[in-house]
Amino acid sequence: MRMHQSGRHVTLSFFRYAGRERIWGMRQMAEMRRPLQAVRGLGFFKLLGTGGGTGYDFWPDLGTYGLLGAWERREHAEAFHATHPAHRAFLDHGQEVYTLHLTPYMSRGAWSGINPFMTGAPSVEGPLAVLTRATIKARFVIPFWRRVAGVARSLEGREGLLFTKGIGELPWVEQATFSVWRSEQDMMAFAYARGQAHTEAVARTRQAQGFSEELYARFRVVGTEGTWKDGDPVLGIPAPSRVMA
Repeated sequence: MRMHQSGRHVTLSFFRYAGRERIWGMRQMAEMRRPLQAVRGLGFFKLLGTGGGTGYDFWPDLGTYGLLGAWERREHAEAFHATHPAHRAFLDHGQEVYTLHLTPYMSRGAWSGINPFMTGAPSVEGPLAVLTRATIKARFVIPFWRRVAGVARSLEGREGLLFTKGIGELPWVEQATFSVWRSEQDMMAFAYARGQAHTEAVARTRQAQGFSEELYARFRVVGTEGTWKDGDPVLGIPAPSRVMA
């Protein structure tokens, strides 16, 4: 098996499936591992489930999955999205595919024993993305999720929030939050708001030594592909209005 390597360019793709294709999407969490290990320039990847509702419900979203990739160069990621059979399979089976291209500028902690993101000079102009992930020790899973129940409510109508979705490798245990913000100021205002549910849940679990591994990273959003619910939330392109018959 290829060793994990840090990447200068990062992609996060979301695949939405409908009907029976949801079963195909679920199977790829296992079946796509071997093909992805052979992809040129892909030093680190994670196949991900997502949270239900706005992304932070206790129960998973069985119609939406994700793929996080850390690449040696952006050209490798673009070649994968343009021609690789694995990505073509996601396109053929998915109802919708949305990919964000990201440049990491700050990352601390570990994911599967390494820090997968090779950071460069800080850059906070334009949209930025934040990823927080942790492996929760078994005895802290229920207390953590009880505290995080207010996350969805705290995100509703939040100024400057362009996109967000909860992601994870294993339901309830290996969890991550991913959000895209209009500016660093908007992100910081949310992160340090008093009573912010997710911050409180993380702080209390960390204090009790409830995490076996953590990672926090920030990225500059350098491009998007595809659509999310028929629009592009990062570029500010809404879904077209639907005329009812």
